[in-house]
Order: sequence, then C-alpha cells, then structure tokens
Amino acid sequence: MAYVPPSTGAFRHQVRIERMAIGTDAYGVPVSAWAVVPGLETIRASITAQRGGEEVRSMRASGIDRFDIVLRIPVAEVNIGDRMIDQDGKAYDILWAGDLEGRGRQINLFAQVGGLND
Repeated sequence: MAYVPPSTGAFRHQVRIERMAIGTDAYGVPVSAWAVVPGLETIRASITAQRGGEEVRSMRASGIDRFDIVLRIPVAEVNIGDRMIDQDGKAYDILWAGDLEGRGRQINLFAQVGGLND
C-alpha cells in the first residue's frame, strides 16, 4: 500500500525539537539538559495516535502511547533520541525519523509518550 501524506488541515499542532546538550555549570561540573535545536523552534506537525502499550519500569507496568508524526519541513537534523515538545508541553520520545514520501517535503517520525524522557 502506498504512503498517503496528511492533508494540509492535519498540520494543526505547533511543536519544537529538543536535543540533549552537555555543558558545564559555574563550578565546571558537567551538566546535561534539553536544548531546542536551532531552526526547529516552531514547526507545524500532524500528530496521529497509533496504539498504546505497556512496559515494565521500576518493577511496575507503565503506559506508553505511540504516535505517527509528520513535520512540515523539507530538511532537518532530527535524530533518534531527540524529543519533540507540543504546544501543551507534552514530550514525545523520537524512536525513528525518515522521509516516507521520498520527495523531501516532510519528515516522518515515530514517537512515544510515557517512555524514556518523561
């Protein structure tokens, strides 16, 4: 089955992409924190929920929600391990990034909420 990109009206979410950055504090101690990737501060996105699931963390089951996301940007360095923040402040762990359409007009992401970065 061929990939069908979302319609223009589906890009109703505003998101940003963040990456873990390592710096030092005033005492020279290494500190890691999330920082917005330059140029990816405000992006239009289509976010579609796929399926939920569970994983065992700290000896208990935790819920995980998975999403297919399409970013309306032609090129960007979005990597596995980055995270996406939506307009409500929800963090999405990026598990896969690529161009399913193959035309260089968008970036497709597979992400989850309730996993690594919560």
